[in-house]
Amino acid sequence: MNSKELSAGAANYVAMSSRIMEISVQRGIEAGVKAAMDYITEERQSQKKGRCDRRLRNTRLLLKNYRSLSHYAKGAVYKASQMKESAVDILDGLDDYAFDDSLYIESIKKSQQRTLIILKHIDEMLNYFQIDCERSEKDEIMRQYRIIVAYYIAEDRKSADELAEIEHIERRAVYKDINKAMQPLSALIFGIDSMKLY
Repeated sequence: MNSKELSAGAANYVAMSSRIMEISVQRGIEAGVKAAMDYITEERQSQKKGRCDRRLRNTRLLLKNYRSLSHYAKGAVYKASQMKESAVDILDGLDDYAFDDSLYIESIKKSQQRTLIILKHIDEMLNYFQIDCERSEKDEIMRQYRIIVAYYIAEDRKSADELAEIEHIERRAVYKDINKAMQPLSALIFGIDSMKLY
């Protein structure tokens, strides 16, 4: 083999090596972009799930504290027509307090006006929930509504044991009904963001 052939062979080797390197880099870039896109998609789903979980938790928290909020607001001077904030705006702003229940409720109690807005909104959404339950024509769904009202809303609170006796179900079925009712209630109270869409 002469030096010309050796040079041509080396040139081919360099060209092939360069092409292999180029293909490798391109595949690496494609893999990196795909991994980044997968990560972004997972993060978005995680954020949606987190928001949904917070809204479900906040729905339960609002219902749990409904009576105390109602008692607090009884002395309110404001009329519903004077209210300038919307319930959804107030509820959206409370996400910062999602990990401290006492701060969450205290931030609502901060002003009687805000408390009245939230209570009015909850009452309206409970009315819609009742209508939805009645339209279902399923006793189990209507029972969920009755249990929610008796357990969280009615002035004369009923315990899980009392509700089980009244509804002729087991005590654990009371809690199952409460859990089942939370998803549609959360969707009504917080809007579409609270629904699981994934």
